[in-house]
Amino acid sequence: METSGDEGTSAASSAGPEATSLGPTSIGTDSMGDAPVEPPTIEGLLVPFKVTTAGPMPVSVYAKHALSAEVTLDDKATFFLHNEGDVDQDGTNLLSGVIPIYGSADNGQHGLVVTVRRGGLKDERSRSFEVATPPAGALAWEKFGGAGSRDSRLAVTPDGFVYEGGALTINGVAHPAIRLRDPITGNDVWPEGTRVIDAREGSIADIAVTQDGEVWVAMNVKDGNVWTARMALFTADLTPKEAQLEKPGATIQAIDTTSAGGCFGAGFFTTIYGDADMLVWHVTAEGTPILSGYPWDYVPKEWTHEFTDLAFDVVVDRLTDEAWIVGGSRGKHNVDEPASEIRGTILHVDVDTFEHLSPVLVRLPNGDVQQSAFYGAWLEPEGLLVTGYQCDMMCLGQSVIATRYSFAGIPQWGFETLPNGISAGNAIASTTHGTILIAATMKEGGTTHGFLFGREGTEQAFAPVVFPGADSSSATSVVVGPYDWPFGGGNVTMGGEPQGYVLRLHP
Repeated sequence: METSGDEGTSAASSAGPEATSLGPTSIGTDSMGDAPVEPPTIEGLLVPFKVTTAGPMPVSVYAKHALSAEVTLDDKATFFLHNEGDVDQDGTNLLSGVIPIYGSADNGQHGLVVTVRRGGLKDERSRSFEVATPPAGALAWEKFGGAGSRDSRLAVTPDGFVYEGGALTINGVAHPAIRLRDPITGNDVWPEGTRVIDAREGSIADIAVTQDGEVWVAMNVKDGNVWTARMALFTADLTPKEAQLEKPGATIQAIDTTSAGGCFGAGFFTTIYGDADMLVWHVTAEGTPILSGYPWDYVPKEWTHEFTDLAFDVVVDRLTDEAWIVGGSRGKHNVDEPASEIRGTILHVDVDTFEHLSPVLVRLPNGDVQQSAFYGAWLEPEGLLVTGYQCDMMCLGQSVIATRYSFAGIPQWGFETLPNGISAGNAIASTTHGTILIAATMKEGGTTHGFLFGREGTEQAFAPVVFPGADSSSATSVVVGPYDWPFGGGNVTMGGEPQGYVLRLHP
């Protein structure tokens, strides 16, 4: 069981008056013969009376003669405890672990039963506790990056620590920069706060954390006079490793990690024919390039280089190494169209061969709503979530859109806002309890602002969260960490200074 702190518990915890012991089984014999074996007995059980925020709820059991222990929550889920041995040298073993609490979804009374075992012998004790967390969407914490900072994307570690990537302007020049935040407080983990990871002018486009805790960073940097797409691998504390890949003249937009700890990326470049084509990259954790900017051009009816194709996000299934690339293709999707239009596109490919595993999905028009694009994606067990925008042919007012597609490409759920100025969903995520989170930028009262939406089916999970400040802001990223912790990021303007912004909401 993972332990990453004891946030969410009250100070009072003990065996408590409600604790019930079912008593140890009688003395038995060991597996080697007829020698008597002392049955395990629970001497103490420490469980919080009340849990007030989502996070790991600690459980500690003091028992004699016990070799193992488990906790059953509400007669459903079972969690195994770690035997830490006789830490106090008093003949009693400490067995400890945590139970995950997921916030408002778990509010109410709960019961647990602790069982300690030694061979076929056991002892049990029960306890009740209450979960009373803030409502979903309430602000847990927020942090401002300061003047000169800019945020593009967030990435979360298995323990909930948040990498915040973007740029830091020094002497008038922006450089790719990143910082690491504590999930409980939002405070900087590194003493210096922000770390610049490339001396060249540029900015981070995306971040992805491997299963081993290493960090891939995608950035666009200016090498001389040429903008260059770069993917590079770092340790958890941002020490550079050897694996990297660069492509001059290209733009990288998004990355995700593969099953072996490599990196799969997507972006675009301008061709010699004047259109733009998607580009994909794949480099292994050892630095071996598999795909070094492989192009893709949407070619319906053999209309080569008639479409401008842009990739904005990518997600990888690390069990199968399949990737879904989302973006948009601009052109005359029907030969008799009077003008070009952009439509959202989804590519489903193999990360090693770029073999297309499904037909290319192009979002169809709906009445006057002709145009669309997908900016963000999130992989769920049963399908793909995407977000972006839609508009009519004039596109004077855009709507934020979000859709869940089945793996067969069939829309299963949808959300859209009323059209209003330059509006778009920039990132999307979902919790283990089914809440869909959308980071969007929308026009409000003549100014664009960042928003976080929470949806449960056709209903809102919480009121829209608006980024602070009367001046312009944008929400560029949303991710979900352990315990359904939602993190959002983007940029705000405070006191006339544009700067990065990150927050954590209560689930």
